[in-house]
Parts: sequence; structure tokens; C-alpha cells
Amino acid sequence: MTAPLRGFTWQELVLEKEITDNDSDVWVYQLPDEWLGIITPLQGSFHVEGRDSYGRRSATLVLGEICRIAPNNLVRLSRTPPRRLPFKVACIQLPTAIFQRTQEVCSAGPLRDVSELHTLHAFDPHIASMARVLLHARQTGAGEDFAAAAAQYLAEYLLHPFRSATAGTGGFSPEQLLSLRAYMEMHLSENITLDQLAKEARLSRYHFLRRFSVTTGKTPMRYLTELRIDAARHLLTAGSDPISQVGRLCGFPNPENFARVFRRHVDCSPSEYRQRVGWPPSA
Repeated sequence: MTAPLRGFTWQELVLEKEITDNDSDVWVYQLPDEWLGIITPLQGSFHVEGRDSYGRRSATLVLGEICRIAPNNLVRLSRTPPRRLPFKVACIQLPTAIFQRTQEVCSAGPLRDVSELHTLHAFDPHIASMARVLLHARQTGAGEDFAAAAAQYLAEYLLHPFRSATAGTGGFSPEQLLSLRAYMEMHLSENITLDQLAKEARLSRYHFLRRFSVTTGKTPMRYLTELRIDAARHLLTAGSDPISQVGRLCGFPNPENFARVFRRHVDCSPSEYRQRVGWPPSA
């Protein structure tokens, strides 16, 4: 990994914001021109509005989902209708200098540009869980070197989260796999079919299956199921939603099927897993 940027502090990297019943209905979040921001729910859900290349858009974010705000952009966060309950978010803030240096020194390309990272809605339980880790590290007095190293890791992850997925002979490039995974995560709660994935990759069903297996060593459906189980584990750890709702959010509308598949991958039921990881979390 690229050496961390010196002089980076916890105050710059991560902060926590709570919107209560006593606050204004809308919180506007905007960073200086040379910074990129990531927002993710810690408690509850929130409605986010902003602009992208397609115009003004909006989305509702729940646990495990993130909003990435590129430089020169702002978003408006508000309580989710109709109940408009309070919520709490974590904000991760990264200077564009980290991304620029990563692009200069990283030879395991291709890398995305910072301008491509802006999105109001993405499912990324890895960054969502990291936000909690970073807040805990800050609160417990971890050194500034920790903050700098974490910032560098996040920059490399965002620019090239699938660097390890090399395209073998006849396989997908890292960027193609990134696009397919993003499609799966955006539609995780839906009934994603093999034909839909092949259409997304602009390939026949046969050629899609072959190239996906060459790239990942797995079938597309097994890869998708593992994404769903990873998402379920995060939601079971980070939130208090009923287990049946966790299953639906992760693409398992049938509770019995969710329990059976979860046990096959994790070796315990969803309720047992939640107990093992210690929900509710200690203060």
C-alpha cells in the first residue's frame, strides 16, 4: 500500500452527526473543493438529495449503504418520511491529494478517477463497517498515524476495490467485474437472474458464465449469494432490524430459505449469529 499522507488527523478523517427531533428538517453537507466525502447511517435511515451527471436525484439510505460526494458537490440530508425519525450518520472525509498520489504510484491499474466516485446511493457494507471502526478508534485515542493509514487504504479501495481480481485468459477486467458487482449490490434485494446479469455484461448467457467463472473461480449465483450473506452479516451486526427484514433487504424474501442459506455459509442461524456478535453493542 502507498505510504500514508503525513499530517492527516482524526478531525479531518471522520466525524459523527446526529439529527434529532429538535434539529432542522434538512442538514446540508458540503466539503471544500479538494475533499471527497462518504456518508453512511449509524442509526436509523435518512433521505438524501443532490445532483449528479443526470440531474437532481434522491435516495433513502439504510444500514450498509453509503453516499459518496465528490468535490464541488453538496447533498441535503433529512429524516425519512412519513415518520421522520431521528438518525445518526458517520462522515468520512478524504483529501483529493491522497487519490492523486495513489493514481501516480499505483501500477496495478486501471484506476477510477475521483470524479467517477460520486453517487447518492451504493451498497458497501465494507466502508459502512469501517466508519464504525474509525469512530471507535478516534474515541479510544488511536494515534494520527492510524488515521493517515486508514485514509490511504480507503483511497486505494475506492479507486480500485477489485485490484486482486485479475482477468485471466478470457475473463473480465477488474473494471468489468467492478461494474457487475456494483449492479448486484444496487439490486441486492431483488430477484436477480442469470439472464439479467448476462444482459448487463452484454454477453450471451453461455459466454457470461464462462468468463465470470474464469475471473472469480465461482458461478455468478454463488458470487451473488456470498454478497448477500456478507450484507446480512453486516446488518445483523450493525442494526436491530427484525431478522426477516434483514433477509428481505439482502434478497431472501422467504425467512426459511434465508435461515437455511445463512447456516450453510456461516454455520449458524441468523439469530445465533446476532447473539454471537453481541447485539445490542455495548456502550
